[in-house]
Amino acid sequence: MAKAKNDLNDLSGREWIKFTRTWFVCNSPRYWRNRDTELHPARFPEEMVAEFLQFFTKRGGAVLDPFLGSGATLVACAENGRVGVGVELNDRYAKTAERRSRNLLTPQFVIAGDARFVGRPSFWRPQRADLQAAGIAFSRGLPQFDFAITSPPYWRMLRTTRGGVFSKHKQRAARGLATTYSDDPNDLGNIPDYRQFISALGRVFDGLGRCVKEGKYLVVVAQNLRDPAGEVRPLAWDLARRIEKPRRGRWRWQFQGERIWCQNTKPLGIWGYPRIFVPNYHHHYCLIFRKRSSGS
Repeated sequence: MAKAKNDLNDLSGREWIKFTRTWFVCNSPRYWRNRDTELHPARFPEEMVAEFLQFFTKRGGAVLDPFLGSGATLVACAENGRVGVGVELNDRYAKTAERRSRNLLTPQFVIAGDARFVGRPSFWRPQRADLQAAGIAFSRGLPQFDFAITSPPYWRMLRTTRGGVFSKHKQRAARGLATTYSDDPNDLGNIPDYRQFISALGRVFDGLGRCVKEGKYLVVVAQNLRDPAGEVRPLAWDLARRIEKPRRGRWRWQFQGERIWCQNTKPLGIWGYPRIFVPNYHHHYCLIFRKRSSGS
C-alpha cells in the first residue's frame, strides 16, 4: 500500500498520534528570563504555540495572531521556520513584540492595529508589499494564512478581585507590573457586558476567517471564569458556539474539538474556604476550528 501523503504538516505518524491527546502540560520556562514578556499580564508559552504550529502547518507556512500581546507566536514561528504576523492594539506590547522579533531567523511582522479590522483589505494595504515579499499570498486584497492562533482577552477577568490571598495578580500589582491590558475603550477586555463581549469577539473571528485558507485551522485559547458576583461564565464554550455560528457567505468555522492546556506549577489559592467551592483554574481550552465551505 502506498504511503499516504501528509498535506497538513511535517510530522511522522508517531508524532501525529502524540499530539492528538486532548490534554497536555506546558508551563512558562522563559517567563522569569525575559523582562519584556513579564510586563504583559497574560502571556502564553512559546513552547505551547510551537506544538500547534508543528501540527497545523508545514515549514515555511504563514501564521496569523490577531491578539499578539508580547509576541510569543512570532518567536515560536521564527524558531520553527514559519512566517508570523501579529496584530496588537496596545502600542506598548506591540513595541515589545517588535523588540523580540528583531534578528530572528525568519521574517516576522508586528502590526500595531485593531483586530476588529483584519477582515478589511484597507487594514492590510500599508503592509501588503512587505508581506508579499515574505511569500504571503493575497486574495481580494487580503493575506491568506495557513493557520491562525491566538488568546483573546478573557473578558474582564484581569479587572476582578482575586479574593483575600496574595495571588499572582496582587503580586504583580505590588511589583508595579501591569495587571490589565489597557484602559483603551477599543480593548475588547474593557466591554462591561458579557454578552456584548462575546458578540464583539465573535465578529473578530468572522473577519479573521477571510484571511485563512480554505480547509486550514484556527486555534483559540480561552478559559472559563468566575465573576465577582460568584457566577461562573463558560467563556470557552460560549465563544466556541459564537465562532461556529452559521453566517452568510461561502464559508464557516467548523468546531473540531479541543486540547486542554494544563499548568501544574501555578500556585493554589484558598478562594472559597471555609464556606463555598471555588475552583483554581489551572487549565485553558485550546479550541480548534477548521475553515470549511458552506456546502461541506
